[in-house]
Amino acid sequence: MKRMNLNKVIFSGLGILGLAAVVVAFTTSFTTKSVEAVEKTPSITWYSYEEGSKLAEKKGKKIFIDVYTDWCGWCKQMDKTTFKDAKIIAYMNEKFIAVKLDAESPKATVYQTKVITERELALNVLQANSYPTTAYLDERQNIIQPVPGYQDAATQDKIMHFFGDNHYKSKTWDQFLLEYQPK
Repeated sequence: MKRMNLNKVIFSGLGILGLAAVVVAFTTSFTTKSVEAVEKTPSITWYSYEEGSKLAEKKGKKIFIDVYTDWCGWCKQMDKTTFKDAKIIAYMNEKFIAVKLDAESPKATVYQTKVITERELALNVLQANSYPTTAYLDERQNIIQPVPGYQDAATQDKIMHFFGDNHYKSKTWDQFLLEYQPK
């Protein structure tokens, strides 16, 4: 009968325990750093429609609404790309109150003193017939313009500046595009 080498067993056991300790330490360190990085990474501050409309009136800011559905792939793509872009985040948080609105939600909200569902707000008021649709409203909830479709960061930047800096009041979109220089 072959004798077991206890030293091998002990060192193997310590090796596995040591490896486990290293993995736990690495994972904990990585997780902590990841959480810290996420907390320090700027992001768009999103509100419900009701919260956002009250805050917009109070702060005198325009409202930006991202009208989405849970099943919409392009909506998710905008969340992953366009709304993660540093320039979009900075300008959005400076100039707008950003609202996420589920176009299929039966949840009640208030639009200009009327109680309606988020679905009714999306379809009947914001005219969101496809998704994603972004909509721009003034601080009193008056619709400036809905914009249907996926927007990459470069296009979104132009659209936000057109409305956010009030160019829409004095220029056509085509005139604005001829003059606009991204910052």
